[in-house]
Amino acid sequence: MVSINLRDVCLDYPLYGAYDFSLKRRLLGRLMGEASETRTIRAIDHISLEARAGARIGLAGPNGSGKSTLLRLIAGVFPPTGGQREVSGNIVPLLGLGAGVNLDFVAADNISLLLRISGRKPTPKILDEIWAFTELEERMQRLPLRMFSSGMLMRVLFATATAFPADILLLDEWLSVVDENFSAKAEQRLLKMVETAAIVIIASHDHALLRRTCSSIINLDHGRIASTAQLDTPAPHHLELREKRA
Repeated sequence: MVSINLRDVCLDYPLYGAYDFSLKRRLLGRLMGEASETRTIRAIDHISLEARAGARIGLAGPNGSGKSTLLRLIAGVFPPTGGQREVSGNIVPLLGLGAGVNLDFVAADNISLLLRISGRKPTPKILDEIWAFTELEERMQRLPLRMFSSGMLMRVLFATATAFPADILLLDEWLSVVDENFSAKAEQRLLKMVETAAIVIIASHDHALLRRTCSSIINLDHGRIASTAQLDTPAPHHLELREKRA
């Protein structure tokens, strides 16, 4: 059964300054028997969360409140330093398409690498389907991504990241693509993923977007849950996720 269960999870980041990085200072400290003074900051502070199939959860809060960090903790990018994280189901985390990309590698190799990172086998059929979705010329598969325009790069990364359906879909803000000619196609694929995923969690500053699409909104503040609002569950055919642009 698809589920997310966080029990009193915490996440601490180490803080390093110029003083801490001083090699001379560290060596002298060890010789003099000084205790380590590495400082930490608590990014996620005793959060408990349960989600089952059908959940549509919005994460709200100002910058630095912990929205993106919580998504990465759920995705397994960051292991909790306290508490328990239990996740059952295939996760597709759309949290930053450029993670794991090597711009000096050719496009085809990057696609294979990204698929392997996500636990997928890059078969010829899958690679062909991904490339067909980009609508780019076949010869470009053999070019390094450094030679791609920003729009072309986004096509490749988006097509790869969304090549498979998700049990659990994690979105850090509403994903948009640079290429206007490609955005409508990308929007439709993403809408389909949102509608078919068992659990969707969206972090966004757009409260209207969250109210349209979510059954509950969790407000975060300094890594803690400040409040939770329950909403009417949106009907799948009423999903409208595009963020307003100024």
